[in-house]
Amino acid sequence: MTRTMLLVWFVLGLGPWGVFIPVVQATTGAEATTSRVPRVAATPASAEAGYAHPEWLADAVWLKQHLSDPALQVVALTPLDTFAAGHIPGATQVDWPELEITDTSDASLAAWRETLATTLMRLGVAPEQTVVIYDEGSLFAARLWWIPRYLGHDDVRILNGGLPAWQAAGGEIATGANAVGAAASEPYPATPDAGLLAQVPEVEAALGDPSVVLIDTRTAEEYAAGHIPGAVNIQFTSNALPEAPKVWKPAAELRALYAAAGVTSDTAVIPYCTTGVRSAVTAFTLALLGYDTVALFTGSWAEWSANPDAPITVGSAP
Repeated sequence: MTRTMLLVWFVLGLGPWGVFIPVVQATTGAEATTSRVPRVAATPASAEAGYAHPEWLADAVWLKQHLSDPALQVVALTPLDTFAAGHIPGATQVDWPELEITDTSDASLAAWRETLATTLMRLGVAPEQTVVIYDEGSLFAARLWWIPRYLGHDDVRILNGGLPAWQAAGGEIATGANAVGAAASEPYPATPDAGLLAQVPEVEAALGDPSVVLIDTRTAEEYAAGHIPGAVNIQFTSNALPEAPKVWKPAAELRALYAAAGVTSDTAVIPYCTTGVRSAVTAFTLALLGYDTVALFTGSWAEWSANPDAPITVGSAP
């Protein structure tokens, strides 16, 4: 790829990647729908917060009102046991290990895209649908938000505050690991946007380039132990309010946070973490603000540090 991109590293200490988690679908009529229907109207939620794309954040009240809409598919990004303990009725389930890739070579990405298309099909996701992703309050729904966007799906939203916000709004909770329901009727037609993903050559080209900001979204301790030279450390948790339910901060506060690191709406950014999960939160946040030149380094620290010749900086300074 020739376009300069933003790299954000995301690290999860949740176990090994590459484990395929069973996809679970509830048995309500809404989730079994695969016909082409009009999309759900954009939620007015968060418009007052000053985001460039408030429609990408759905609030719990809006979701309650539209949950039975056949044009809507809700997907939980959560472990299977957590999903079984309580989930939004009609939601399908997938966990982040099924979305992993730590080798961003062209061949690996091509195979990964095929796997993702199959996963989205199993989840009942079709291109014409409105898709709402939620988590249990970890903010990791952004990882699954980014994937359909990368594959060309233009109506993907995150439930602001996750399942805790749903519960606080009095939303119904279903339990049990439900049997897999009907998948989408056709394979997901992926049309990837290469500008949303950074590969190693783009990251290497960004080293020493003042027009590109690398953002390491890991903890301060992880950053100090070793990071990509020149990367600034803005932890992914900085994007949301600290108290539960963890909702995204207002736009003005987020813009100030990133401006302090030299990031504005016309800055090229590459966020990364360990395996592309936490950094996807930052990629989503910047997209929410209308920052268009952001490329997620989904291989992240796992890929960079695996190369013995890759430069590494140790300590708290970029």
